[in-house]
Amino acid sequence: MKKSLRILLINEKGCFDPGVIALSKILSSRHKVVVVAPLQAQEGIGHALTSTKPIRATQFFPLSRVKIFGVNGTPCDCVGIALDKLLKQPPDLIISGIDHYNNRGETIYSSGIVSSAISGTLHGVKSIALSACVANPKREREFLSVARAFMRKLQYFYNNLPADTTLNVNYPRKFNSKKIKCVQLTHNMVDNFYTHEVNPFGREFYWMDNEVMGHGLECLDQKGDVYWLKQGFITLTPLKYDLTSDTALDVLNISGIGV
Repeated sequence: MKKSLRILLINEKGCFDPGVIALSKILSSRHKVVVVAPLQAQEGIGHALTSTKPIRATQFFPLSRVKIFGVNGTPCDCVGIALDKLLKQPPDLIISGIDHYNNRGETIYSSGIVSSAISGTLHGVKSIALSACVANPKREREFLSVARAFMRKLQYFYNNLPADTTLNVNYPRKFNSKKIKCVQLTHNMVDNFYTHEVNPFGREFYWMDNEVMGHGLECLDQKGDVYWLKQGFITLTPLKYDLTSDTALDVLNISGIGV
């Protein structure tokens, strides 16, 4: 691994979120770090891109060793504008996080944290999505232990991450840096319910009950990322972005539909 990496940090919570600030402080002690993140929180927005209004990037100077750009767009906007316009050189690594709850199982599909990391991979840059379950996400020091533990493993992650793969890393609430599991995603977790309410003017509206998505005991039986996080393990899940179903492709070809 290079002695000093050029690292681009992205998140979905905003460019001044305690998670990204803590990670910036720790990583910038050894590496060159630039933050390009939304000006305001863009949670649960997935792979959304802004195409109907101008995107602006404003530079801020709260940290001496780190450039911070706030973008009036989505996390994936931040990846694109950083690589195309804001960075003088391509980064060696993109890290999206630190998110303040675990992105595991099928929650990754709506996560701006995971989606922006996948966007980095699509642009040809090694990329990692980093999440941690913390007690108080408004306090920077809650994220510092995660950032320190992550940096100790950074060489391993960088050296062993294939160029076409995004790594999804989750830290449980209480973790031991030696307890790490390479695991698959947990399936069948999507279980969203909406509460129906009526305002004083008689207008109906709905609130999502469980935005993080719950799960039943059958999810634990899979021994996937949800199970191992509950056992106190740090989980690593490599993600591929090719969604093609090879099995279905073979079936369609055999069926003669294209003849």
